[in-house]
Amino acid sequence: MIKLIVTDLDGTLLSNKKKTPADFDEVFNNLYEKGIKFAVATGRNFEGVEKYFKDKIDKMYFICDNGAFVMEHDKLINGITISRDLAHKIFKAVKSYGNIDVIACGKKGTYRTHCLPQTEEVLKDFYTQTIFVDDMCDIDDDFFKISINDFNNPLKSGSYQYIVDNFGDFLSINASGDIWMDAMAKGISKGVGVETLQKLLGITKQETMVFGDYYNDISMLNKAEFSFAMATAPDDVKAHSKYIADTCENQGVTKAIKEYVLK
Repeated sequence: MIKLIVTDLDGTLLSNKKKTPADFDEVFNNLYEKGIKFAVATGRNFEGVEKYFKDKIDKMYFICDNGAFVMEHDKLINGITISRDLAHKIFKAVKSYGNIDVIACGKKGTYRTHCLPQTEEVLKDFYTQTIFVDDMCDIDDDFFKISINDFNNPLKSGSYQYIVDNFGDFLSINASGDIWMDAMAKGISKGVGVETLQKLLGITKQETMVFGDYYNDISMLNKAEFSFAMATAPDDVKAHSKYIADTCENQGVTKAIKEYVLK
């Protein structure tokens, strides 16, 4: 029996127009009535997620910042930050690399410095509000996640490998989208976030269903017996799933829940 469902957000639950499926409210209410827990696991920070679930926050769980920030309803149950020394080294490395932008998600807010105009447009979709600073190293805050934006695709352009080569021994670094890569404290991942919820709720891997579409979802796909990669996922992500869900445009998540849980 499935007792916990965890889904990625962008490219998985949300359509390309950033909409939840038309039948999401119906499916969610049916799950809630059956006592089945529902969680979102995303690279976004909580402020970038809650707007989609304002009337459901007290009934949901949230794994944000790729696992660094885990919430039970509106209560933080686990939060792991990057050391400031490491954060400053990343800020300086990004600045010296050039042509990539950095966004820092902290306890007090989300920060950015001078960005490409197209980055500023993208940020409007992912963050409710950002704080502009002249120098990221002057920020008085602790960071759950540092996101790096490369419009040339970090996996193809070499920027991902550059960050991994310089910081991979000290941080968890994930490609989290076609233009994004994220750095968190060492050992942090969405899979760790799923494990945190499983332990909190007393739910096993065999009782867990997970949906994801990109490389930062692999760790959590490995934590569920019912692991679904979206039809649009890269083949090496699909290799970590037992099932393939329809696309986000075709409401793949709710379609699979109806077939495997609610029928």
